[in-house]
Amino acid sequence: MSDSSHKYSEYLKTRKWSGLIYRYIFIYPFFLQYLGLKNVDYGCGIGDFLNFAKFFKKHALGLDINPHNIQICRQQGHVAELLKSNQQYFTDKKNSINCIILDNVLEHISDPHFVMSDICHGLTTGGYLIIGIPVGQAGYKADPDHKMYYDEDALKSLLEEYSLIKTRAFYRPLHIKYFRNRLKQFCYYAVFQKAGA
Repeated sequence: MSDSSHKYSEYLKTRKWSGLIYRYIFIYPFFLQYLGLKNVDYGCGIGDFLNFAKFFKKHALGLDINPHNIQICRQQGHVAELLKSNQQYFTDKKNSINCIILDNVLEHISDPHFVMSDICHGLTTGGYLIIGIPVGQAGYKADPDHKMYYDEDALKSLLEEYSLIKTRAFYRPLHIKYFRNRLKQFCYYAVFQKAGA
C-alpha cells in the first residue's frame, strides 16, 4: 500500500461535517430513484454513499483503487472491492449492474475511456449511470488528486461514443453562475441510461 494512498484516505477523513450533511440532504436522496437490485459506487472513497444506501436498505457494492479506502469501507460493514490498475472490473460481469454511480470520480481518472468502456459493459440495458463532476476552478483545484478538468461540454463529448442517453441533468447546490468559480461544492450531475443493443 503506497504512502500516497494512505495520505489520500486520511485527507478524505478530514473533510468537514457540513460537506457530509450537504451530500446527505442535497445529492444522495436524488440517487435513490435510480437504484436497482445491483448497484455500484465506482470510486467509493471512504464509504459516504455506501453508508447512505445502507440506511435506506439499498444494496451497493463499493469499488475503489485505494486499498486504504477499501479497508475503511469493510470496517464499516460494506462490501467493497479493490479496483486494479489497468484491469477492467466488469469483464466477466456483462449486463449485470442496474446503477453505477461516479460521484466526483471522473476527474481523478487519467484514462476515462478505459473506465467508461468497462462501465458500459457492466451496465444492464436500461441501467443508469450517474455522473457528478465539479465544474468551475474552485472545485477542480480543491482536491490535490484531480487529473482532468471537465465541464458540461467535455463530459458530453466524452460520452458521445457510448450507448448512453442523458435523461436528466442538474446542478448542486444551485445553478447560479456566480457560484461556478467560487464554491468548491458547485457540481454538475447527469443521469444516463444505457440504450438497447
